[in-house]
Amino acid sequence: MNLPELTDKIRLASLHPIAVGGSALEKDKRGLSFSGSLDEYFDAVRALNVSAIFISTQILEERWFWHTPESDGEDLGEEDDEIDFCSIKPELSQFKSHIGDIAVYKLSAMTDQCNLNFYISEDWWLKFKTLMSEAVNDFEERQAEVQAESKANQEKKDRDLFNAVDKLIDDENFVRLPTQRAMLMYALERIPGLETVDQFALKAELQNLHAKIKAKGLGRKH
Repeated sequence: MNLPELTDKIRLASLHPIAVGGSALEKDKRGLSFSGSLDEYFDAVRALNVSAIFISTQILEERWFWHTPESDGEDLGEEDDEIDFCSIKPELSQFKSHIGDIAVYKLSAMTDQCNLNFYISEDWWLKFKTLMSEAVNDFEERQAEVQAESKANQEKKDRDLFNAVDKLIDDENFVRLPTQRAMLMYALERIPGLETVDQFALKAELQNLHAKIKAKGLGRKH
């Protein structure tokens, strides 16, 4: 169905079609979705003593084929780039020929109590939505795997760095340092990448190391 055909149907039902802007997919807080056929919807509208039906549409847009991650301060490599959903679900490519076409029509009869809405979706749009939902799910699973791998790699890196901090107990210069602050600065200078670990956890690690040094009397050795 196209827009001229739809407006003709509305006029044949003795109602007046009024095309309006906005998206047919926008949320309508006052809206109730009619359950039934288009002819039954026309009967309901007339029963409400409404003579005009507002028509809004939603076209398929190019941007819907792409995912642009919001910057959250995390570096997840390729996940920082735009993702073409067609690369995840190749079947979506066939729908690019519909870019600019009307996918959904929304008919709305407005009363004081509510907006009685009726939606007409093109068959290709319903197939597109199903495939897009699958593509989004696949992408989110992939993103979760990338995040889990990134977290695991960071945790391993942190463990290796903390192990390097523990080994400083064998460093004669380190054990003679008078304060934990001096130990922190010494460790940061000697261990590359140590600045990337959680600083509260690092300070706690140095406190424990400082206590071990005092307990063993290592700082008094010459």
